[in-house]
Amino acid sequence: YFDQAFANPNRIAPDALAKSGKRAKIIGVDGKRVFTDGNRQVEVHFIRDSLHAEGFHMVYLPAEKLLIEADAYTPLPAGAKPPTPPNGNNVNLADNISKMGLAVDKILPLHGRVVPMSELLMTVGR
Repeated sequence: YFDQAFANPNRIAPDALAKSGKRAKIIGVDGKRVFTDGNRQVEVHFIRDSLHAEGFHMVYLPAEKLLIEADAYTPLPAGAKPPTPPNGNNVNLADNISKMGLAVDKILPLHGRVVPMSELLMTVGR
């Protein structure tokens, strides 16, 4: 599907890939994939046992200790009390981070504000 979709030319608003004349490379991620330019790393991790979606992934930037995710955790409004019981998606994300041994300082949720890791832990009662 993706090979076919990306093979279609972008004629309305060509981006850098369309202008280059190159073909998109579709690279799968099975568990973990590390991308590097020799100086920096970007890690893509599978989120195991997700309640939200099968094939769910998150991105980790080790140098920044920043986790980027969508839908596994959306921060509560500042000062809001955590739900009881905790949201299962939030608990699962915290579990995955712990099991993978990721040194996360901040979380960048794609639906919400950037928060310290401690806020996720507080939300799940840890």
